[in-house]
Amino acid sequence: MIERVPSGSSASHRAAIVFVHGFTGDRRATWGDVPTFLEADQRLTGWDFYCFGYESRRRFDVPNLWSADARIEEIATMLWSVPELAAYESLSFVAHSMGGLVVQRALVKYPDLRSRTSHVILFGTPSAGLIKATLFSFLKLQIRNMSATGEFIQALRSDWSRLKLNETPPFRFLTVAGELDQFVPPISSLDPFPEPMQRVIPGNHLSMLRADSPAAPCVQVVIQILTQQAASAGPRIAAELALERRDFQRVIDSLWDRRTELDDGGARDLALALDSLGRQQDAIQVLEGHTPQGTDILGVLAGRYKRRWLVERRRSDVERAVELYREGYRRATIGAPDHGQAFYHGINLAFLELAYGSDYHAASAMATAVLEHCELEMHSKDVFWCLTTQGDALMILGQADQAFEMHSKASKCEMSPWQALSIQEQAIRTADLCGWAKDDISRLSGLYEGEIE
Repeated sequence: MIERVPSGSSASHRAAIVFVHGFTGDRRATWGDVPTFLEADQRLTGWDFYCFGYESRRRFDVPNLWSADARIEEIATMLWSVPELAAYESLSFVAHSMGGLVVQRALVKYPDLRSRTSHVILFGTPSAGLIKATLFSFLKLQIRNMSATGEFIQALRSDWSRLKLNETPPFRFLTVAGELDQFVPPISSLDPFPEPMQRVIPGNHLSMLRADSPAAPCVQVVIQILTQQAASAGPRIAAELALERRDFQRVIDSLWDRRTELDDGGARDLALALDSLGRQQDAIQVLEGHTPQGTDILGVLAGRYKRRWLVERRRSDVERAVELYREGYRRATIGAPDHGQAFYHGINLAFLELAYGSDYHAASAMATAVLEHCELEMHSKDVFWCLTTQGDALMILGQADQAFEMHSKASKCEMSPWQALSIQEQAIRTADLCGWAKDDISRLSGLYEGEIE
C-alpha cells in the first residue's frame, strides 16, 4: 500500500512527500524516476519520500457478488490512515489522474490531514469529472466516481468550495495539465481552480510524467512549488518552510474564530500567521480591530502596512506605517524605557525616512538612537534581533564593514524561517538604499541562505 523511496531506508525527517498514482496506475510505473530525481535534489533535503498505492485494475468490477476495487471514498480513508505517515508533522502530496481525486477527498474529509498538509500538486486530475466516464460507469465503481454528473464529483467540488480551499487554502496548491492531454481535458483539470494555481507542461495524460533527467518539466514544476522562497541551506530550506507553514495554519485554525477576543500575544501570532500564508488583508483587519495593551502590536500592524506599501506603493499605507511606528517608539521611550521595543520601532522609522522621505539626516539621527537602545538590550534571549538591527543602523550611518560583521554574527544564531526571511529582506532593502554595490548586497543576502562568507 505504501513504499518508501528508496525502498528500505528508515524515516529520519519531520516532513514527507507522498506520490499517489491514478486509475489503473501503479506506484512504480506511473512515477518512474520522478521520486528518485526529486530525492537527489539538494534543495529538497529534509523530506522523506513515499509512493502510495491501491487496487485499480483494468477488468470489470462485480460489485455485490464477489469483489470490486474500492471507491475513491475508501481509498481516501486508506490514505489518511496509513500508519507510516502518522508521525510526520508535514505532508506534501503529488498525485496523478484519479489519485488527485483521492487526495482532494481525503483533505476535505479529514481536518487533521488538512492541517498537516503543506503542498498539493495534481497532474492531469479530472477535478470536474469526465463526461466520457458517464458512458462506462456501469463497468467500475472508480469510473462511476469520476463521472462529471455523478454524486462524487458534485459533492467534492461542493465541499472544496465550502471550505474555501480556492480562496484561502491552508496549503500551496498547483494543478498541472498536459499540453496534449485529451483524456482529462483542461476544462476538468484546470478550470475548477484559480488561474494562479494552474500550470501546463508538455505531454499527454501519461507522457507528461515521463522523466529521463532532473530537467524534465514534471520534475521541475514540483521543485518550483516545493521550494518557493526557500534557500539552499540555513533556516529557510524548503522542508523547514513546509513545517513552518503547518505551524502557521494551526495558529489560524486555533485562533481565527476568537480573533476579536485575543490578548496582544494571540493577536500578534494570528496576524503573523495570516500574513505569512498570504492573507495580508485579514492580518491587517485583525490588528486594526484589536485594542493593544503594549507597543508590540503597533509594530506588527505597521509592518503589514509597510510590506504592502513596498509592493503596491500606496501613500496611505506608508503614512499609516510611519504613524504607528512613531507612536510605538514614543511609548517605548517614555517613563521606564523598553529598549527592545524602542530599537524595533526606531529602525523601521529610520528605514522609512530613507525609503519614503529620502531624509538621510533624519534616518541617521534615528539610527544613532537605535544603536544606543541596542547596547542596552543585548541581554535579550533573541539576541539576533539586536545584532541585525545594529547591522541595519550601521548601514544607514555609512559603516558598511561593521554592518556586515553584525549581520554575519546574527546569521549564525538560531532563528525561524520567517524571521530569517524578514531580516534578509530588510537588510537587502536597506543596503540598496545606502548605495551598496550589487556584489556586496548579494554577499549580505547569502549570509541568510547558508552561503559561506
